[in-house]
Amino acid sequence: MADYVQINPNSKNGSLMISRAVFESIASDATNKVSGASVAKKNFKLLKPVQATFQRSGRVKITISINLKKGVKAQEICSKIEESVANSLMAYTESVPFDVNINIVEIN
Repeated sequence: MADYVQINPNSKNGSLMISRAVFESIASDATNKVSGASVAKKNFKLLKPVQATFQRSGRVKITISINLKKGVKAQEICSKIEESVANSLMAYTESVPFDVNINIVEIN
C-alpha cells in the first residue's frame, strides 16, 4: 500500500501528495495542544504512539496513544483531542476523510 494520500488526483495542474509522516505529525501536534493530555512516549511496548493507516476506501485512520494527567475527565479530554486533530487535519489536508481513535496508555 502507498505511503501517501493523493489530493485532487484529477487536477490538470498536477497533484498534491501527503505522506503518512505528515498525518502523524499533524495529529501529534494537535494532541499536545490539548491541556491535560500528551502523546505517549515511545518505549519497547509502544513503538509508534501516533500511527496513520491508509485504508483501501481512501480513509486515513489515525490512532493516538496518550498519557492523561491525574484528575482530568478522560472522556472530555478525548473529545477535545478528537476535535483538535479533526480541525488540524481539515485545515491541512482539505478533503481527505479520516477517523481518529484514542488509546489511553498512562495516567500520571
